Amino acid sequence: MTRSLPPLEDPPEPEPSGDLRPTDRRAVVVAALCGAVVGWFVLSVFFLTEAMVPILPWSLPVILAVVAIGVWIDARVLSRKVHDPHREVSPTEGLVSLALGKSVVLTGAALAGACIVYIITFVRQVAIPYPRQRVITGSVTAVVCVLLGLAGWVLERACRVPPDGEARHREGADPGRAGGDSQPAH
Repeated sequence: MTRSLPPLEDPPEPEPSGDLRPTDRRAVVVAALCGAVVGWFVLSVFFLTEAMVPILPWSLPVILAVVAIGVWIDARVLSRKVHDPHREVSPTEGLVSLALGKSVVLTGAALAGACIVYIITFVRQVAIPYPRQRVITGSVTAVVCVLLGLAGWVLERACRVPPDGEARHREGADPGRAGGDSQPAH
C-alpha cells in the first residue's frame, strides 16, 4: 500500500499589513510610569535590606548625553537623506532607524521616570551632603534622559517619507523647467 502526498505548494504570501505609527504620548507616559515603578522597587529593596543607596556616577549622564547626541546626528543625516530626491534610503536603514528611534524614546522616558523617583526619595534630605549629591546627579541624569527621549523622537520623525512632490519643493527645483533654475519657495 502506498500513499501519495499532495504536491508541495507554496502557501500564498499574505499581503503586507500593519499600522506602524509614531510613538504617542500615552506610550511615553506609560514608559515613564513603568520606569518610576521599577525605580521605586529597586530603592525599596535597598531600604528593606538597610543597604546604602548608591550615588549615581557622573559618567551615567555623560554616556547618555553622548548617546543622545549620536542619535540626534543620525536623525539629521537620515532626514537629509530622506528629503533628497537623488539619494535613496535602504529599507533596512529606515527600519533600523525607526526601531532605534522608538526604543530610545521609550528608554529615555523610563529612565527619566526612575530618576524622578530617585530624586523625590532624597529631596527632603537635601541639607545632608550624600542625599544632596544624589539629588544633583539624579536631576542632571533626569534632564539628560529627557533629552535622550527627545533625540529618539527626532530620529523617529526623520524616518517619515515626504509625499512625492514635497522633496522637490523643499529643494526649490521646478521639475518642469530646464537648466535647473530654482525659485525660492513662498
